[in-house]
Amino acid sequence: MLPSSRGPLIFSRVFAWCFQAIAPLSLTYCGLTTLSALNVLSFRRLPRPLEAWLLAESLFYLLVYLPMSVAIHRPAMEVSVTDRKERQALFKKCIMTINDPVRYISLWHRGAPIETVGRDNVKEWICWAFMGREAWGSDEDEELEGYVDELENLLPNGIKFRQGKAPSVKTLRFSLDPVNISHKPLLFYSLGVGGADIYAALIMWYHGYQHYATKQWFASFPFRPQTLLSQNKSPAKRISYWYRPHASKTRLPILYIHGIGILHTYGDYFADLAARVDADALQSDGQIGIIVLEILPISFRIAHAALTPADMRAEIQAILDQHAWSRFVLMANSYGSIICAQLLRSHTLNVRVADVILIDPVAFLLHLPDMAYNFTRRLPQSASEHQLYYFASTDVGAAHTLARRFSWPDSILWKEDLKGRRWTIMLSEIDIIVAARQIGMYLTRPEGVKALNDRREGAEWKTTKWTGGELDVLWLEGLNHAEVFDTERDRKMVLDIAMNYAAGESKGVQDRPSGYGRWVEQSLLYKASPARFASCFGLDRTLQWEAEHANGHRDRKANGVSPKRRSS
Repeated sequence: MLPSSRGPLIFSRVFAWCFQAIAPLSLTYCGLTTLSALNVLSFRRLPRPLEAWLLAESLFYLLVYLPMSVAIHRPAMEVSVTDRKERQALFKKCIMTINDPVRYISLWHRGAPIETVGRDNVKEWICWAFMGREAWGSDEDEELEGYVDELENLLPNGIKFRQGKAPSVKTLRFSLDPVNISHKPLLFYSLGVGGADIYAALIMWYHGYQHYATKQWFASFPFRPQTLLSQNKSPAKRISYWYRPHASKTRLPILYIHGIGILHTYGDYFADLAARVDADALQSDGQIGIIVLEILPISFRIAHAALTPADMRAEIQAILDQHAWSRFVLMANSYGSIICAQLLRSHTLNVRVADVILIDPVAFLLHLPDMAYNFTRRLPQSASEHQLYYFASTDVGAAHTLARRFSWPDSILWKEDLKGRRWTIMLSEIDIIVAARQIGMYLTRPEGVKALNDRREGAEWKTTKWTGGELDVLWLEGLNHAEVFDTERDRKMVLDIAMNYAAGESKGVQDRPSGYGRWVEQSLLYKASPARFASCFGLDRTLQWEAEHANGHRDRKANGVSPKRRSS
């Protein structure tokens, strides 16, 4: 994510505008050249290579993007329908974790003031969210009225919903609403996505990962050379993956599931993980195995539709069976936590999962409107929000996955799901996607509205100290969504935890000293540089942070100056 300052904001806006201008400029130029060929007008032509590129961009827009932009609005996949008793139990669990009911109702109605929301607007949302339907009949009206009454009882100062339905209020129902996408030029896919994909493949090959390709090498665009070069075939129909063999008899392998974005974002982490595994293998009974799944529909590619939860479970199980993994450590970040939730709902896969590491998970408190609203409907303001909106929120694959291939009741994680294994949950302080603070409070305090409304100082529950107990919730000061992979120090913290889980131990883990997070937040070197730039050129010295910043801290303390801190 980009820093929250004026310079990156201007850069993000100009960069996105330039990409968005490619299609209209290409179409305009091709139209002018056609008129020139018909002797209607004459003008100075561009060089042939540039003309060829503009023609390709025009054809890509007309023959690929436009048909795709129509097809993407087809009806969503069918979701499992629950009975009334199950719905009531789910609804009760949800309202027990609403700490701001006014904001909750408002955001699910696209930011409408609570005074304008009618009872039928709320019923319309509940019907979609808990019944999986667009409309309800007379048989369901009594049940819906009961849910509306329960929500109304949460509102402060005796606020009541208006009678009927307010036509101006639009309910956020992303599986029924039009899919919000924006055109990305051919240049973005061929050089941006394709180039980053090849770069990630080179990193993985160099560090000993083997690629297991699907049989349908042409099923995504841009085309992937590693698919043709791979000597191994995935047992799954749609999921390709990277693999390092498992040899240890005493330690567990690691399964990693990434979030929305290109795999090269995690290149440093996978390189560090391989190096750490190789080093530890020399001192133990062999290396631990690693599987890194490739979920192409959320990787900024034009690919097949995202798999249903049942198909996802079946394909991952086929991969695990292929390598005889009967027990493993599960790691995921962001959207990958959704797939984790789906795996844990399968009895055959649940018993294979040992310990779990989730980084910026979106699966907890998924009924809160933050993730859905922030990712799909929020108008961007900061540089990082513009970056998220253009490259992720309106990406064809990501938008279609959330709008048409997503069932939140099948993908949510609750506190009771944490029993029976060790968990580490990492939450970023300035996460622009999920309600990180609410998730942290929910996980670390008793359930209920009273607990979430507890206004004690954050220091009483926010911690970066890992204990190795049943649940560690680490608060990553100064970081935005998925930025824990940006510095060597934070990556080592994640590696230490993963290796502890693999070995069944609770040894020391790399710490995050006071002030470190604030320093990273303000550092352009890590916040705005290309992937692996700091590592490749030896500029990442975060492991020596204390020594290099000790003098500065002493000077500030001597002068009576303390670093600014955000309120908890």
